[in-house]
Amino acid sequence: MAQVTSTETPIFDRRQIYRPFLERLNPIALNRSVAQRNLMVVPPTSDPRDPKQPPIYEVFAGAAELNRGTQMALVGGIGSGKTTELLLTMDRLRRHDDAVNVFLDAAEFTDFSETNPGAMLAAIGLRLFARIGKRFGEPSPQVQSASAKLRKLALGTTEWYDEEPDSDDGGYGVPVHVPGLMKPRFPELKEQVAEVKELLGTVLSPFLEHDSQVTVIVDGLDRLIEPTRFREFAEQDLRAVRGMQVTVIVAAPLLLWYDNSRFLQDYFDVVRHIPAAAIDPKESGFLKAILKRRGADELMSAASLNDICRSSGGVLRDLLELAQSAAQYAYWDAENRIGKQHVRAAIRQLGHRYLAGVGTTRTRLIRRLLKDKQFSPSSSDSKDLLVGRQVLEYSSGGRDYFLVHPALVAVLPEQAR
Repeated sequence: MAQVTSTETPIFDRRQIYRPFLERLNPIALNRSVAQRNLMVVPPTSDPRDPKQPPIYEVFAGAAELNRGTQMALVGGIGSGKTTELLLTMDRLRRHDDAVNVFLDAAEFTDFSETNPGAMLAAIGLRLFARIGKRFGEPSPQVQSASAKLRKLALGTTEWYDEEPDSDDGGYGVPVHVPGLMKPRFPELKEQVAEVKELLGTVLSPFLEHDSQVTVIVDGLDRLIEPTRFREFAEQDLRAVRGMQVTVIVAAPLLLWYDNSRFLQDYFDVVRHIPAAAIDPKESGFLKAILKRRGADELMSAASLNDICRSSGGVLRDLLELAQSAAQYAYWDAENRIGKQHVRAAIRQLGHRYLAGVGTTRTRLIRRLLKDKQFSPSSSDSKDLLVGRQVLEYSSGGRDYFLVHPALVAVLPEQAR
């Protein structure tokens, strides 16, 4: 029998060039899984506001280990790297066998814009209860009862009551829903915080009996609630947990950093702020290291890497998005490498997104910052520019200053520059 040979030429699939790269860049991927693959984490070597001080995650971990019950806050703009710092803190705390670390992403289990005081306490208690069996064996009936009550308070119940029927439809069961703390129906539920605190104390008792080091890290609150609601959360839930030997680290809204009342500094034991990273590759290789860790230097030139770093404004999320968009433009052009034109297109795309919705008043503030180097986060419009990342905060040599996002500058009309 004659041997059959294949004359088909393997088909080149450009997707195999860009798909793995885009997966590593995905800014909405679960950060914990990315960190486990050693892609997201390029550990900072110092505090971003003071190069002579240790990195934030080292400070947080040390404070948690030495002073159980410490309450700490991390502040920074969206995409500035807060989650990375919190995950690095979590990893550092794992070096001790008696450490019990709970990472709560507020977006994963409830809508905190619609949450009552006590909800976070309940969430902590439920998460800790899930750890008891693995660490200490079957929990006591008292602890199981406390957990059941916590779940009822947090998630609500539906109970049935007997009632005489008003018609011939039959049936006496009348469902009466008792809402939980996570779905508010009452104007005031603060009286339940004390009850939740007592139940949390019962669930916590096995850990305290074994002298465990309990740390709770809460991410996402800065994105989900207004500063006024964050204050209420701190004054209710966090104040209730004080004295229980539970360390709490939370991401706080950026606007509170500029609040004249100094609420963060007065309430929390440790407060750290993450400004935007240095964007000049000659000054800092941090941003380039993040891109190289994902293989960007294999797909683009050093000049393109530098352009992306500068145009990101030092916002880590924008850094990843620019690289992702540039790769997509290269794929659409059927190119095997990312060229300068693709990077420029990605910058314009990001800049136009920041330009959308910038009205006359905010344009005037941007123009003043560009021309006169003057900007003050005192008005609602200036604060909105900071929260919206059109204006970015930086720190250098102990001096804080502001710049318009470089991608926005690239697309501003001439009269606004």
